[in-house]
Amino acid sequence: MLEAKIDTHTHTIASIHAYSTLLENIHVAKEKNLTGLAVTDHAPGLGIGETFPKSYFGNMRKAIPKVVDGIRIIKGVEANVMDNDGNLDLPTSTFQKLDLVIASCHEKVVKPATIKEHDNIWENIAKNPWVDIIGHSGNGNYDFSHEKIIKLFKEYDKIVEINSSSFPHRKNARKNCRDIALLCKKYGVKITISSDAHFATDIGNFTESLNMLEDIQFPQELIVNRDLDILIETLPKVEK
Repeated sequence: MLEAKIDTHTHTIASIHAYSTLLENIHVAKEKNLTGLAVTDHAPGLGIGETFPKSYFGNMRKAIPKVVDGIRIIKGVEANVMDNDGNLDLPTSTFQKLDLVIASCHEKVVKPATIKEHDNIWENIAKNPWVDIIGHSGNGNYDFSHEKIIKLFKEYDKIVEINSSSFPHRKNARKNCRDIALLCKKYGVKITISSDAHFATDIGNFTESLNMLEDIQFPQELIVNRDLDILIETLPKVEK
């Protein structure tokens, strides 16, 4: 039976359109027997980050303990792809201070374009050494040449996110996530399963993703958040 023990994509009230504190998220993570929690609030490019200082992400390692109430805290960010060249909205100097960087396309920031242009985005993101996770991989508004780009993610050792919240909310996400997961299985590309929780009760909600992965007999060994030690070993920047 497949499982995930760390939620690698979650939001707090710092993201403005999320509604729980980090401590509330940690409480639910413990209730659900998770071993770790990544806090990955939105970077400022989404247009909702003006209410907290730019030092928010750079100060996380100093301010937040590694372990809170038995839950290992991974300090990260959901960075925004800003254009069709795959530029992100935080500087390298900030990424250097974080355990985890997710790169995501959001319609409010970068306008959906052609498959060729989306391929260019992900080609450049794949080559960005500071990006760990490809966020919202199944979003149909940013569809790409799946096989070509998944092979590139393998080459550059990126982790592909299967985002449970995308299934009911993002265009063609169920089909795309399944197709992408099958290609990750075929080429041995690592994945992570996430909730993208914007409220505490959604922390660790992996049901839709796990059901789909079970259905295609996805190999447990490619799920990096199946075990805390494995996740920490996989992420090159994480505090040991």
